[in-house]
Amino acid sequence: MARPRKPLSKTQETKKKRRKYPNVFFKNEMVKLFDHINTPKTMMATFMAFFCALRISEVAKLRWTDIDLDNKRLKVVEGKNYKDGFVPISSVCIPVLQKWKLMNPDEEYFLPSDIYGMPHYTKSGIYKDYKKAMERAGMFKPIHEDGCGRVQHQYKFHTLRHSRCTHLLNNGVPIEKVQHFMRHDEIDTTLTYTWILDTELNKMVEDVDVDDKPQSQAASITAAPQQPEDPLDIAKRRLAYGEITPKEFERICSMLRSSS
Repeated sequence: MARPRKPLSKTQETKKKRRKYPNVFFKNEMVKLFDHINTPKTMMATFMAFFCALRISEVAKLRWTDIDLDNKRLKVVEGKNYKDGFVPISSVCIPVLQKWKLMNPDEEYFLPSDIYGMPHYTKSGIYKDYKKAMERAGMFKPIHEDGCGRVQHQYKFHTLRHSRCTHLLNNGVPIEKVQHFMRHDEIDTTLTYTWILDTELNKMVEDVDVDDKPQSQAASITAAPQQPEDPLDIAKRRLAYGEITPKEFERICSMLRSSS
C-alpha cells in the first residue's frame, strides 16, 4: 500500500507555485560534458538529444526507419502525450549519423541494447551512463529537494533539449519556428526561454557599464538612425515579461493581421 504523502509546508507550497525557468548548458559546459563521455552509445544519445531536441524516451525508442538521412529529418513516434512529430536534422549531424549507421548496419533501433532480450538502450541505461559523465565533469550538482524529499540536480538529461531551444533562439531563429521545432503546443512554453538570454538587455547593461569606448564609436552609435521596432516583437516581449496575458497577446496579433 502506498504511503500517504505528507502535506506540503508553506515554503514548499510557495516553491511549487513560483515561476520556474529551465537550466541550460552554454558552450563551455557542453564542451566539458562531451569531453567526459567515454562510451559511443552515451555519446550518440547525448548528440541526438541536443541537436534534435529529443526527450530521453524519444532517444531510447528511436528506430532507423524513422531517420531519413536523405531528406534530413526524423520522425518522433509517440512522443510526449503520445503524439508523433517530425524534426529537421542539421547537415552537421549527417556524417556522424552515417558513420554510426555503418557501425550498426543490421540494427532496428538507433541505440541497440547490449542486454539479451532487450531490443534497445533503455531510458534508465541512458541516464545512468549520462549521469556518470556528468559526475566525471563535476556537473552533477544537487540544488534542492522536491516536495517528496527527492534531491533535484541543476542539470539533467532534459537540459540538452532546453539548451537546443536556447541555442536556436540566441542565433536568431524566429520564435514561431523554434516552437515548431521543439513541438511545443503553446508559444508560451517557447517564450520561457527568451528570459534566459535577453541579449538586448545584456547589451544595454554592457553599454551602461563600459564607458571606455572610443569617442568616434560612441558618436557613430548616437548618429545611427533608429529603426522602428516591429509591433509583434514588442507584444512578444511584453508577453514574456508577464505584462500582458496570452489572451491579450492573441488579440494584439489579430489586430496586427487585420491592419496589414
